[in-house]
Amino acid sequence: MAVSSPFGNVNNILNSIQNNRTGIRDTLDRISSGRRLNRAGTDPASSALSQQLKSEIRSLTQAVQNAETGGNFVRTVDSSLESIGELLARGRELASQSANGTLNDTQRQTIDQEFQQIRKEIDRTSQTANFNGQKFLDGSLSSGASRPVNIQVGSGSGPENQINLNVVDEVSSQGLGIDNTDLSTSAGALQAIDTLDQAIGTVTSSRGQVGAVSNRLSSATRGLESTVQNLTEAESNLGDADIAKEISNLKQSLTQFEASIRTLGIQNQINERSSGGLLNRIA
Repeated sequence: MAVSSPFGNVNNILNSIQNNRTGIRDTLDRISSGRRLNRAGTDPASSALSQQLKSEIRSLTQAVQNAETGGNFVRTVDSSLESIGELLARGRELASQSANGTLNDTQRQTIDQEFQQIRKEIDRTSQTANFNGQKFLDGSLSSGASRPVNIQVGSGSGPENQINLNVVDEVSSQGLGIDNTDLSTSAGALQAIDTLDQAIGTVTSSRGQVGAVSNRLSSATRGLESTVQNLTEAESNLGDADIAKEISNLKQSLTQFEASIRTLGIQNQINERSSGGLLNRIA
């Protein structure tokens, strides 16, 4: 005949107390961190998905920053093109003035001197304009440039994750075809009007291309921000703790813990009496 140990219930109660302590600790961790998935062993499938979402969120957040930097870049390019456009407009104004038959040679030479200064300023701007050390009016952003300039606006490596900025041809006086323009004669001034019109058209077209890229970057930024927000909400729903629920669970666990402690005390008293009675019978 098997004899049951008077201490069997004590072991069961101690196991229950230990389980309650573990549950209370885990609940407190979730409340303090605000995270349900605060350990790798907690819901492994959800933890793995949470990590994937976090990685994607970080990559796309960087892509947002890239797109914003790209926006600043193209705005700088457009500002420089606008400056060159204004110089060309002044140059055309001078060409029209020099073509006037009422001027003498001395006056035309004075006009040409101003125009040559304009041409030099266009060359200086085209060779020095840069964004963070990246030149953009010297042909570096032309479609045929040896090194493409791309903005990474996605988390992948494919071309669909990039926006190319190579849309601006060289806008030096040579690139614009005005390097040999001379306003010191009436004939030269008349020819310069057509040449400058073409140069102005080139700059205007480049600004249009830059504007289109700017719109793409703005659209990409909005889309990325929306995606980051949606993924962040999804990860939050997956990994964040329900604080109200956790507090309720904590109260229940504390109640069970206290009840187990009381039960342990009662069981110890019962076991002491049982042990005492057994010893008396043996004696």
